[in-house]
Amino acid sequence: MDFNKLVQKITAFFASLLLLFSTSICGEIYPPDEAADNKYYTPEGQPMTLIENGSSEYKIVRGANASPSEVTAANKLAGYLRQISGYEMAVVTDATEKTGKEIIVGKTNREGDAYTIDRSSLGDEGYDVKTVGDDLVIAGGELRGTLYGVYAFLEEYLNCHWFTKDVIMIPQSSTVVISASIAFTERPYLEYRETDWISPRDVEYSIANRQNGNIYRYLSPEKGGNFGYAGSFAHTLTNGIVAADTYFDEHPEYFALDKSGKRTRDQLCLTNPDTLQVAVDDVLALIRSHPNAQIVSVTQHDNQNYCVCERCKAVDKEEGAHSGTMLRFVNAIADAVKAEGYDDVKIDTFAYQYTRSAPKKTVPRDNVIIRFCTIECCFSHPIDECPEAADMRRDLADWKAICKTLYVWDYTTNYANFLGPFPDFGVIQQNLQYFVENNVVGVYEEGNYQAAESNGEFAELRAYLLSKLLWNPYIDMDKAMNEFLEAYYGAGWKSIRKYIDMTTANTGRLTYLGQQHMHIFTQMSNDAVLYLNNNQIEYCNSLWKDAFEKASGADEITRLRLSEISWRYWKACRKVDEFSRFQHPDKWQANNELLYNDIVELGISRIREGGNGKLTDTPDFTKTPNTWYKKVT
Repeated sequence: MDFNKLVQKITAFFASLLLLFSTSICGEIYPPDEAADNKYYTPEGQPMTLIENGSSEYKIVRGANASPSEVTAANKLAGYLRQISGYEMAVVTDATEKTGKEIIVGKTNREGDAYTIDRSSLGDEGYDVKTVGDDLVIAGGELRGTLYGVYAFLEEYLNCHWFTKDVIMIPQSSTVVISASIAFTERPYLEYRETDWISPRDVEYSIANRQNGNIYRYLSPEKGGNFGYAGSFAHTLTNGIVAADTYFDEHPEYFALDKSGKRTRDQLCLTNPDTLQVAVDDVLALIRSHPNAQIVSVTQHDNQNYCVCERCKAVDKEEGAHSGTMLRFVNAIADAVKAEGYDDVKIDTFAYQYTRSAPKKTVPRDNVIIRFCTIECCFSHPIDECPEAADMRRDLADWKAICKTLYVWDYTTNYANFLGPFPDFGVIQQNLQYFVENNVVGVYEEGNYQAAESNGEFAELRAYLLSKLLWNPYIDMDKAMNEFLEAYYGAGWKSIRKYIDMTTANTGRLTYLGQQHMHIFTQMSNDAVLYLNNNQIEYCNSLWKDAFEKASGADEITRLRLSEISWRYWKACRKVDEFSRFQHPDKWQANNELLYNDIVELGISRIREGGNGKLTDTPDFTKTPNTWYKKVT
């Protein structure tokens, strides 16, 4: 740990003590927002009025030859200003002579003596937002930067927020005022940013919160386009590339010889030159059919059936890791892709489970992406501090030393218990900071990708925070969380925040037996997920009660009910409180049935990942809710 980071941690520790002390005196953890409603200008600088009482001296100016997304950016700005104020601001091109005050959007002929935009430093996605005299300039990379800049301006200076695809805050005021001294520049820390959940699949939400991957939504050129994969982005070998359905029957030698001595359909023999040639042909065909894609995934299947033939074993032994055979195979494909003139396409492969450790000899080609997967991680403690993560830190450091382009596949839910608590809010920001500080330039935050069927816990909160952190891992996460909670849950949001803090503080506890660790398949019965004594359970009950009492309207109540399911699910799995066989011998089964009926009423049809994850129609209320799924044979 460097000196600056140590100072930051010490400062944060004493700040937390100060907060704890002030809380004991004032009785409030999160002070109320003191900003006046519709006060759009920042404290520094003089105000600049864009719209006043339904009229304006401003026009929005875009380039006559603007990129498709810059045209969208200008029109979006006009549309949201109309929603805020009711005033329809004209959008004109820079072919129009300057005659008054302007909001300049994107690349125009207005650049020159008054201001310049350094697009070489901003790249495709960075942006400048600044005032120049009486004008406002929002401009950046022509691909997505200007469009992102418009949404950043709306968020930072006009208090607009896209919390979910349905919960969007657009303040209402006939007068729109900003600071006359804005100078705001941002560039993303990561070139590739993707998460799943529910709202990130929505186009408007994705643009507003700057998700650029192409797995869960298609963004047209007018929407800025995607950064992503040709075809599938995971487990492509034997499933699209050297497809087992096509080749296995006639050429079983293309496929892995597993430990039982049989050929398997779901991994390849990576040292067979014929296998390689088929893979090269398939990859090139994929690129030709996806001319706008930047990445092709060449990734192992989701199992341990790697090849143990004599040639593969010899390479693995020479390299000191199973990743040796994979990387040599992927490098050969990358060379073929480059030889065909596809200089802008990269080949992506996993450092995952048996390939997680870097090889000793082979180095990834410059057009190869290593996607490092954290599936074995503890998610109670930050990676850079967790004693269990020492091997993972070593492996990441080894890849960092030899890899030009390093991505991470991270995890943010419990796949065996989608409806249970996954108290990782204390680690997600620190982990993302750790990634970017170790040369990671792309992150996929996999969460509950089936959340539309199992929207319990804090699906939408988690998606929002992940989206914000993927753009900038150094945001004020407390502020972002509090803003979301207030908008989503209403007047009782502070109780929800206290509940989140309570559960976050009590995951992965330290016992006399050592540190406990929460993983992505840990059962609710394990103290590592969450350990609370009876007083703490009663306190959490009171927090949910307070939030419900302060809720206003059916939407807030429904959101609270959905999120509270995780709390009730945990209690039922632990057989505590109203689900205790000892405290409520005559009621605990009825309380299980009530929980089940509420799950069904709220539209939840899945409780875990995979084919066995669907909620059963015939639950056994003498058993805990983690058993209420259909067993598919």
